Amino acid sequence: MTGRPAFSHVLLLLGTVLCAAAPAAGIAAETAKSPQELMAERGLVRYRGAWRTVQEIELIEAGERGDAARREWKEKLERLRKAIGQPATADRAIEEVREIADPAAVAALGEALAGERDQRVRTLYVEALSHIRSADAVVVLVTVSVDHPDAVTRADTCDRLVKIGPRLAGPPLVAALSGGDNARVNRAAEALGRLGVVEAVGPLIDALQTEHVAVVSEGGGPGSTSVTFTPNGGGGLSAGGGPKRVKGVLRNDAVLAALVTLTGANFEWDEAAWKAWRASREAPPADYDPRRGLP
Repeated sequence: MTGRPAFSHVLLLLGTVLCAAAPAAGIAAETAKSPQELMAERGLVRYRGAWRTVQEIELIEAGERGDAARREWKEKLERLRKAIGQPATADRAIEEVREIADPAAVAALGEALAGERDQRVRTLYVEALSHIRSADAVVVLVTVSVDHPDAVTRADTCDRLVKIGPRLAGPPLVAALSGGDNARVNRAAEALGRLGVVEAVGPLIDALQTEHVAVVSEGGGPGSTSVTFTPNGGGGLSAGGGPKRVKGVLRNDAVLAALVTLTGANFEWDEAAWKAWRASREAPPADYDPRRGLP
């Protein structure tokens, strides 16, 4: 019959129409959602005028809490420092500083230590930093141990680093060996030797002798000169009759002493011998078989 479509043909036509209408219905439903609903579906939250993830919000708020805590510690340390200067409140204030254990206090302690004129108060700040033992606190202590102009403060800080141990104090001290100031290099080496940081042997060998720039100027008498070494001062000689700059190599006694302490060997200033010795300690035995392991 040709006048009426078969029932199966009607069902097929109806299915096609419905399938074609479904995407359009979905688009219409999506379009009907508000921007807030769409952003929420993507895991975003409206926060301070912008759409952010929950993780971003947590990081922002944690940073603000940290900044606020650091400001509070700066103000608190200023109050405690004033109290230390008063006989009636000094003992209690000293105990409060010694009891500091909050990592948020590290920046304030470091700043206070750098500007403190009283050596005894500096020692108190160093003690507080050594109790915190965060990575930031150890970096401050290492900086003080190699850079502070007062020898007593440097020595006291080094004593604290020895108590902290090589695991935390070793890496920043090794990093200090790469500086251009040979006095700083030697102080870092001395601390590494005291801490027993055997991992520092390679960097110490590299720092055994360091290159610096000497400023050479004519002295008072004929042919006399005065020499001042400056780190990272560039190279070459200056023209004319004024002060001249010339590269020179300095032997770092504290570096050699640290190598002797850490290795039990002494090749003095022979860097090639030191490197050969180290390579022999790192190489496997001659009869080593990787299939069986060490004999």
